[in-house]
Amino acid sequence: MGNAMRLPTHTANSNRRQIAQHFAPAIPGAYEPPDDAAHRGRSDGECFFDGRRMTCGGGELHVSEEHQECGVCFEPLCKERTAVFVDADGKRVCPHFLHDRCARSTIEYVGRWCPLCRAECAESRGVPFTTEDADEWFRLCDVQGEGTMNKGQVISVIRAQVPVDWKRIAKDLDSLWSKFDPEDTGVLRKDDVIGEQGLLKMVSEKYPARLREYKSIPHVTDKSRWFTFWDEDLSGMLEKDEVVRALIKSFGLKQDVEHIQALRSVVENIWCVFDLDDSGGIDLTEFMIEDGLGDAIVAAFAIDKREEFEAIRARNKRKGKK
Repeated sequence: MGNAMRLPTHTANSNRRQIAQHFAPAIPGAYEPPDDAAHRGRSDGECFFDGRRMTCGGGELHVSEEHQECGVCFEPLCKERTAVFVDADGKRVCPHFLHDRCARSTIEYVGRWCPLCRAECAESRGVPFTTEDADEWFRLCDVQGEGTMNKGQVISVIRAQVPVDWKRIAKDLDSLWSKFDPEDTGVLRKDDVIGEQGLLKMVSEKYPARLREYKSIPHVTDKSRWFTFWDEDLSGMLEKDEVVRALIKSFGLKQDVEHIQALRSVVENIWCVFDLDDSGGIDLTEFMIEDGLGDAIVAAFAIDKREEFEAIRARNKRKGKK
């Protein structure tokens, strides 16, 4: 886990609230992404939607991709300039988009790799708007560097840069695609994607804008309501990254990458105590039981960190009004 401490597994039967409360303030801000084979080295090929979850290239999407958000701050990607990770030759090393500022902070504070898939990189590269440099935009969005984009890559771009319901578009994509690919080659060229009559323009005009704003978020101390509020896919479970996302939004840390990384490290260290079967998720019963994950989160954040995070949220609100 890099520099972040792990709670020893032999403490699993001790008072977990005390464990979390004791270790949380001392855990450094470095965060190393999980060694997840489902994401590592994933190519953005065909996408399949089962009505609840989308999978692309054989791997399930990260929670931030599901919600069209940056994988660091979990704010909508389309609200800011995006960035990608590239090698020394300027070629994409993975299919993921982050906010430009978050990608640069990841390189500075965490390391030279994508925080979603661990692909090593030389640097992050800001993606220009199509009105600034259409050729460079297409080059950076063309993950495989072949001068074309397949359906998975187009959906990835829509998730990152167009504020529409991408899942609805994914279901309609075959019928939309045929207009731009009459020979059924499976790929589109630059003008087909971002031209005056291109697919992205048609999608932007045909589908209504959709950006969810989270209001009236239950406080983390109201454990049952908090869990249910953030179980947005109705799976009955919260995965580790879903918990990280929920805490970042609950405490309003969207502009503070250093504190986001610290929060990630706390969750990483707490998680290994409770997810003993390494299932990747915690259900409501496991969350609610005495000395369960819910109590550990309350101890780590609502007690030790509450005043600090509330001050950060207030500061971010003031910045937003300027």
